[in-house]
Amino acid sequence: MASRMSEPWVVSSPVGRSPGDHVCWPFRRRHDLVAVARAYLSEGLARDERVAYVSAGGPGRLRHDLGGMPGLDEHLERGRLQLVSLDTLQAPDSSAHPAGELPLLATMTGEALDAGYRGLRIFADGTTRVRDPARRAQHVRYEHGIDRLCRERSLTMLCAYDRSALGDLAVAEVACVHALAHGGLSPFQLSTAERADIALAGSVDTFSTADLVMALQRIDLPAPGKHMTIDTAALKFVDHRALLALDQYATDHRATVGLRSAPGIVRRLMELLPLGAVRLEEAP
Repeated sequence: MASRMSEPWVVSSPVGRSPGDHVCWPFRRRHDLVAVARAYLSEGLARDERVAYVSAGGPGRLRHDLGGMPGLDEHLERGRLQLVSLDTLQAPDSSAHPAGELPLLATMTGEALDAGYRGLRIFADGTTRVRDPARRAQHVRYEHGIDRLCRERSLTMLCAYDRSALGDLAVAEVACVHALAHGGLSPFQLSTAERADIALAGSVDTFSTADLVMALQRIDLPAPGKHMTIDTAALKFVDHRALLALDQYATDHRATVGLRSAPGIVRRLMELLPLGAVRLEEAP
């Protein structure tokens, strides 16, 4: 893990964040979670952003979590800081799929900008939403939608998940679709990209190939019969089994996959493998 701490998608601090950042922050103890929330939200306030603290529980508990933050009462009174119960954040049409909340997050961001703030910064503890494996699968797609929303709007998002309650494997399933992550639980990251359908960073080997395929299934990429471009400029390593599995996955979807800005190891492997649906793609 220590060798990955220098990678650009692995973060060691909740501060230093800016609009467009979408961070997964695993934690083990609640007092650690609270310390991260206070630092992250305080930075947003100092940068003239509207900030929101989203967690399970009522207003009293949420306010207690942030006790000790300078100017807490004034920030709450003026609407600079919002306390949001996780249940009340849920949009009416999100009962079938949590992605129904994305328009609500977009509206909240727009309201912050209209009120004169530089953007919206949200800290959300999503632990209770991913305890159930079936709902976790839906939540991965929701997080992928948040990643795109952060990229397209003045939104900064830090999503916290309890490793003690969920286990590292479950948290890694969610962490891998954030542009940034703390702790390096997932060996790879899938994030949205400006000139590609998705960007793949990190390493994919025999042990993580199934996780990559599962993540692609959950975010519904590629669409059946369509072409998908993956930006692989930040891909550090991939083995032949991973490429063969990706090729089979694309074939099953009657789709094609273009690997853009592929590193040398990918190019060399593709010269040796009998791939039908995966091909190299030059950057525009």
